[in-house]
Amino acid sequence: MGSAAAAVMGPAGATALRFTPASDPLQWRPALLRSAGPGRWALANITVALFYCTLGWAVSQFFSKYGIFPSPIWLPSSIAVIAAMLGGWRMFPGIFAGSLVANYALFDPTAIEAVAISVGNALGPLVAVAALARLRPEAGLFNRLRGVVAFIACAIILHPAISAAGGTLTLHFAEGLPTAALPGVWIKWWLSDSGGTLFFAPALMLWLNMEREAIPRSDSLIVRDPVFWVLVGLSGALLVVPLPIEGAIRWSSAFLLVVPLTWIALRISLRAAYTLISIVSVIASAGAVAGFGPLHGEGVGNPMQLAGVLVVLLALNVLTVIALVAERRAAEEANRLKSMRLASASHDLRTPLNAIIGFSDVMKNQVLGPIETPRYREYVDHIYDSAHVLLDIIDDILDLSRIEAGRHDIAPELLDAGALARSCVEIVSIKAEAGGVKLSLEAGPDATVFADQRALRQILLNLMTNAVKFTPGGGTVTVRVAPASRREIVFAVTDTGIGMSAEDIEVALQPFGRIAQNGVPSEKGTGLGLPIAQRLAELHGGRLTIDSKPGKGTTIRVILPSVARPLGEDAGEPPAAARGGWR
Repeated sequence: MGSAAAAVMGPAGATALRFTPASDPLQWRPALLRSAGPGRWALANITVALFYCTLGWAVSQFFSKYGIFPSPIWLPSSIAVIAAMLGGWRMFPGIFAGSLVANYALFDPTAIEAVAISVGNALGPLVAVAALARLRPEAGLFNRLRGVVAFIACAIILHPAISAAGGTLTLHFAEGLPTAALPGVWIKWWLSDSGGTLFFAPALMLWLNMEREAIPRSDSLIVRDPVFWVLVGLSGALLVVPLPIEGAIRWSSAFLLVVPLTWIALRISLRAAYTLISIVSVIASAGAVAGFGPLHGEGVGNPMQLAGVLVVLLALNVLTVIALVAERRAAEEANRLKSMRLASASHDLRTPLNAIIGFSDVMKNQVLGPIETPRYREYVDHIYDSAHVLLDIIDDILDLSRIEAGRHDIAPELLDAGALARSCVEIVSIKAEAGGVKLSLEAGPDATVFADQRALRQILLNLMTNAVKFTPGGGTVTVRVAPASRREIVFAVTDTGIGMSAEDIEVALQPFGRIAQNGVPSEKGTGLGLPIAQRLAELHGGRLTIDSKPGKGTTIRVILPSVARPLGEDAGEPPAAARGGWR
């Protein structure tokens, strides 16, 4: 059996790639072959053919010693896939020739059968790689989950399917293979090529630098990190020396390898982890046919099948974990860059805005002489007030960007919670009176909070201002301050305003999220007050919760430490407010 492609190595050995967008058909081609002439391409094809037939001979010789023929795992399929990725259709002769020689030497087919099977073995990887090039994310196959899925769909499923179909149909028409036997032969052929590709292709891709790793590689740790060598030793022991027990525990112990392999992938590199997976694949397959290791024993019907399941689990787990971690890091980096751009733009806006505020203040107070026209004085007031509104928005953007970039420092201290809340109520009361909203405070005596004074003031002002803003005239806003537990205090702001649905709450907690009313996004505010309050509460090791129903008002609670303790330390007992104490 055979199929798919190999790594092309020129006279100077494997050459690192310069990565290009996924739409570029040369994305995996090394510089050595980008401008290669006929001679270099001929040498590349000869190299592929030699690797293909040599590896095929070695695999067949090993399995035939134990009476297994043809090979249940066809490792040359990895060579075919890599060759197709590096050279595309120009590598057809090398893959075809390697398969042709291997088939003639190992399977004794007729000339027509050998040619037909080899055409299928060459077409499979080439078609699959052409599809993979279109599906490959720009960030790389192994740095995005959809890239891993594309690799599995094309290289592990499609490529062996085409090769197996070509071989099975050849046996049907040339040797009279019964129709009823076609599905079984096709499945065995497909499993052989699929396993061979999964065993080695990803490791070859990483060692040839065909795919980059989003998580910085630390292969130097392989040499000096004793933990790595301990894990390698334990991995080998699990596969060679079975536990002195019988039953499922004996053979399932090999699946514990998923833990050290995941650690190596995250701590060192995907390349190191998948190299070890390739080694594990060889040891597990050898043990399955030679009769040693934990995959033999009571309750194990097919050791080779169990070895295949083990390798598939290890490979897919490592590839999936790395892809998800890379996606998360990419999202965090994108968020950090966005915050930096926002901060930079906000700083650039403050300079001309300060000039507008300064000059409009001079005009508002008529420092240089009276303004005779009343309409002009009204315009100056509007300019001054609007500039301050814009300055507040910029300050909010700067605060949010600093928090999200991890650059917002706080200096917690023990504060009088009631006094601080009272000062905030006095500030917001002017706006509440102007809107016909009754604003009141209920604060217990001697309540303390361990918080940064400026940050806590900003949290309370944001919550109170929002409550007043979204409460119609005649409504009420009540601020309560009371102990929530032995070590926590709760600030609760309750209003009788428009309320929010569960979907609205999710929107409100997102930066720049504005709730739609009657299908139209609200024009009140910028959507930064709640996100900033939530993030500031979390910086203190606290939390913000929201209870709300449309038309029935909203209660927002901020639970913070009431005594000095390390930030982020679990307070233990859940606060009464979080358990529904405030209603």
